[in-house]
Amino acid sequence: MKMWSGRFRQPLDPAFEQWQRSFEFDCRLIECELEASAAHARALTKAGVLSAEELESVLRGLDQIGEKAAESPEFLNDSEAEDVHHFVEKQLVGLIGDAGYKLHSGRSRNEQIATDLRLYVRAGCDEIGEALSTLIAILLDRAEQAGQAPMPAYTHMQRAEPVLVAHWLLAYAEMLLRDRDRLSDCRKRANCCPLGSAAVAGSTLPLDRELMASELGFDSPTANSIDATSDRDFVLEFVNALSMLALHLSRWAEEMLMFSSQA
Repeated sequence: MKMWSGRFRQPLDPAFEQWQRSFEFDCRLIECELEASAAHARALTKAGVLSAEELESVLRGLDQIGEKAAESPEFLNDSEAEDVHHFVEKQLVGLIGDAGYKLHSGRSRNEQIATDLRLYVRAGCDEIGEALSTLIAILLDRAEQAGQAPMPAYTHMQRAEPVLVAHWLLAYAEMLLRDRDRLSDCRKRANCCPLGSAAVAGSTLPLDRELMASELGFDSPTANSIDATSDRDFVLEFVNALSMLALHLSRWAEEMLMFSSQA
């Protein structure tokens, strides 16, 4: 059953239904979706919508979905699932029955995708930031090892002036430090929790937004539900930071090719 099926009396045109599916793309968000769903389930329990037994069943079902997804990529080959939200609900209902439908109480896919994307971007900032820290440390170590070793610096693709190898290595350390700072700055703006915003005007249920934000490691709930469900600034910031990083790595690769030539 579709999550929106109550609004339509007839099924969608099959060609259109396939066209509007996003699961083959957003299936990579499944860990984030499961994590956010668990936080929402706990808030529903606190609000009296789910019983303690239902919460236990929901959390167990979410864990099982996560385990299956991690163990077998084929598990995600679902031609019926519209998106990652529909997939999780479908699998959860199959595991625990009608209690799985209650998980969608008081929430909307608008806030779900906004939350999933923030979790995904935040994890990306952390993972890439750690990798950059490691690479920067290696550059610093190699610069120290290089000592007073000279090399030619290039301008306009021609050898220009002598510089230290350490000086050249530290130039890339500076670039990567800026890249790491951009990711850290992006993370700050991404690290707010949209849960509780519902479709656009906030949930009709008395959900504890502070609880959900805390459980997911966010600094705070988002301040405005209209902005929270539509904001994708942080995604653009993340992509821009990665573009700058890619340019620096491309420059490094180009220089290594130049150093390997006979010119």
